[in-house]
Amino acid sequence: MALLELKNISKSFGKNEVLSGVNFSLEAGEVHALLGENGAGKSTMLNIIGGLFHSDGGEIFFDGEKVENNTISKAKKLGIGFVHQEIELCQDVTVAENIMMASICDSKSWNVNYGKIAEEAKKILEPMVGDSIDPLAPVSSLSISQQQVVEIAKAISYKCKLLLLDEPTAALSENETESLFQIMRKLTKEGIGIIFISHRMSEIFEQSDRVTVLRDGKIISTYRSKEAKMEQLLKDMAGREISDIYPPKAENIDYGEENILLEIRNLTDKKNRFRNVDITLYKGEILGIAGLVGAGRTEIMQTAVNQRKRRSGEVFFLGENISKMSTSQIYKKGLILLSEDRKKSGLFMDYSIEMNISSTHLEEVKQGIFINEKKEKALAESKIEELAIRCRGPKQIVSTLSGGNQQKVLLAKLLAKRPKAIILDEPTRGVDAGAKADIGKYIRELADSGIGVIIISSEMNELLGLCDRLTYIDIDGDQVKGKGENAFDSDEIIYYISGAYKYEEVK
Repeated sequence: MALLELKNISKSFGKNEVLSGVNFSLEAGEVHALLGENGAGKSTMLNIIGGLFHSDGGEIFFDGEKVENNTISKAKKLGIGFVHQEIELCQDVTVAENIMMASICDSKSWNVNYGKIAEEAKKILEPMVGDSIDPLAPVSSLSISQQQVVEIAKAISYKCKLLLLDEPTAALSENETESLFQIMRKLTKEGIGIIFISHRMSEIFEQSDRVTVLRDGKIISTYRSKEAKMEQLLKDMAGREISDIYPPKAENIDYGEENILLEIRNLTDKKNRFRNVDITLYKGEILGIAGLVGAGRTEIMQTAVNQRKRRSGEVFFLGENISKMSTSQIYKKGLILLSEDRKKSGLFMDYSIEMNISSTHLEEVKQGIFINEKKEKALAESKIEELAIRCRGPKQIVSTLSGGNQQKVLLAKLLAKRPKAIILDEPTRGVDAGAKADIGKYIRELADSGIGVIIISSEMNELLGLCDRLTYIDIDGDQVKGKGENAFDSDEIIYYISGAYKYEEVK
C-alpha cells in the first residue's frame, strides 16, 4: 500500500489551469523527485499535499485513508511535514522554540518549560547532526544550511511520515548539500517518505528512487531514477528536443587593446577576502568567473562597482578610472551588476512586471512628473516578447511568476536601457532547463551586439557551455593566474578552484 496517493488532482487560479488530472504515488521510505520547468505545477502540487491549497477536483489518500478538506493543521496531524524553499523560521527565538513550536501552541499551560523543550529538540537534532546545532542558540545565528536542518527537525517533531522539500538545495553549497542528503537518507531508513523538487539533474539521479516529470500541469512520465536518461527527461520537461541548452560560442572576438571594456587591476578586498585580482573584459565576449561558493567571486564584482570597500587596486571602464565613483555613477556609465538574490535586492516582488521594468528607466516613461502609462506598458511588452517571459500580461505581480520568469524580469529591468557591460551573478540559479536555454540565448545575443558580459556561476555546465573565456578564483580567494582562459576542462577547473594545486606545490 502506498503512503500517499493522488488521484486525478486538478487546480486552477482564475482561468489559469495549474494542475490537470494528476495521478501520483509515494511509498514509505522512498525519495521521489519532481522535475519540470518553472510553472509546470510542482510547487502547487506540494502545496495541495501540505494543505496550503485546496484542490478543485480529485482525491488524496494518505496511509490508506481518504483525506477530506485538507488544511495545514490537518496535514501536520497526519504526519506531513513541509520545508519550503524560503526559510520560514522565527529568527529571534531559539532553535528549540522553533522546533517545538507546535507542541508549545498545543499546550494548555501558560508556562513554557524551556529546559524540557530544549531536551526534546536535542533528541530530534542529534540523530541528524550530532551536537553541531545548539538548541538554545537563536536561529538568526545559524547558517542557511543549519536553518534548513531546523526546518526539517521542526517537521519531524510532530511525528512526520512524509516530508515535502521544495528546492531544498537552491541556496546551499556543495558540502551543505551533501550534509542535507545524508539527513534525508537517515530519514528514509526510518520509513519516512520524501518528495523533493530540484532543478539539478545530478541530485535527481543520485538521490531519488523515482522521478516524475510535470509539464503544463500534467504528469508526463515517471521513471526509476537509475533507469532514467537525461535526454528523455529534458524532452519530457520541455516537450521538445534539447540537444544543447547553450547557444554556440562567439567565433571572432577582437582581443586587441582598443576593444577592452573593463580592466580590474590588482584588486584586493578591505577584509582580505580576495587578493591581487586582475580581470580584463572585451567587447562582445562572455567571461566566466569559476570558483566555489565562498571563494569571493561575488565580493570581487561588488568591489569593482564600489558596493564594497577595497584595500588596493584600480578599475577602468571604457578607459576611464572609475575607482572613486559611486555605484550609481558607475551604473550610469553603463556598467551594471545583477544581484544573485533577485528577491532581496533585485525585484520589487509585490509590484507589477511593467512597474519593475520601468523603475530603473523612469526618464523613458515619464511625462512631466507623471508616468505615461502607455509608454510604460509598451516598454514592458517589448521586453516580455524579447525575453519570452511567460505571464498573463505587463500588469501581473512579479511574486506570482515562476522563478525562471522572475529572473527574466530582473534582466529586463536592468537591461531596458542597454548598458555597455554587465556582470551577472548566478543568472540561472533556481531556474529550469527551458528557462536556462532562454536566458543563455539572450545573454549570447547581448554579447553578439557588442556588450561585454561577466558571469559568476556555480554550475560547471553553464561555465563550460556559455562562456568564451574563464578565470579561476580558488577557495582561498586567490586568482589562479596563467590558467583557465580557453581551457574548458571540468577536471582542470575543479583542480584549481578547489586549491588542490597549492597542496601539490607544497609537496
